Amino acid sequence: MVWLSAPRFLGALDALPARNVLWEIRKERPVSAEPIARGATALERSRRWSGTPAHLLSDLALLKLLQSQLAEDEPTVDTERLLAESVEAQQASLAKAPAGSNGWARLAYARYELAGLTPGARDALEMSLLTGGIDLPLLSFRLHLMLREWDTLESPFEDAAHREIIGLTRHGRPGYEALVDIYLSSGHGEVIDAVLTETPRKHAQFTRQLQARLGLR
Repeated sequence: MVWLSAPRFLGALDALPARNVLWEIRKERPVSAEPIARGATALERSRRWSGTPAHLLSDLALLKLLQSQLAEDEPTVDTERLLAESVEAQQASLAKAPAGSNGWARLAYARYELAGLTPGARDALEMSLLTGGIDLPLLSFRLHLMLREWDTLESPFEDAAHREIIGLTRHGRPGYEALVDIYLSSGHGEVIDAVLTETPRKHAQFTRQLQARLGLR
């Protein structure tokens, strides 16, 4: 039994150097390209051993995504390769733990960045919605993607967008600030306006946040 558990233990040891950068990212602290690259390399090295946990594969997908974002203005970096590697790692993670709404959202994002709203990106977004999740960043991402592609999405996503909008209002002021961001940047802010009109109190609070952002009060 000890021998059988050795590969997982050794893989975890290889992954240790990634912990610091992942901690900084989760604390929403600025992180440069170099530690992100070191962390990704450590997690890739850990995959040499069998039994890599789903969360480490998802962490690798996250670091690959961040690498691609930081390299957008670097002509010598193959951002498409990084996105494809993020997709592969996230798919491997979800094969082991398919109930993670954040993982499905990350896969939707990587696929979308790689090739637009493909059927695969749409399916991953739908799976993220079906598996739930109420975190502010998760709700914000899913709503923003839906509104960006509002003219091409089918009717089931309309109900999902309604739920995401109401979910964001439950986060209080940060949720309304996120709604204002999406309203101004998605190209379909009227959807947010229409949903919130159903509840005058929520609409009034959103309007105050929007006017403050626009310098109208």
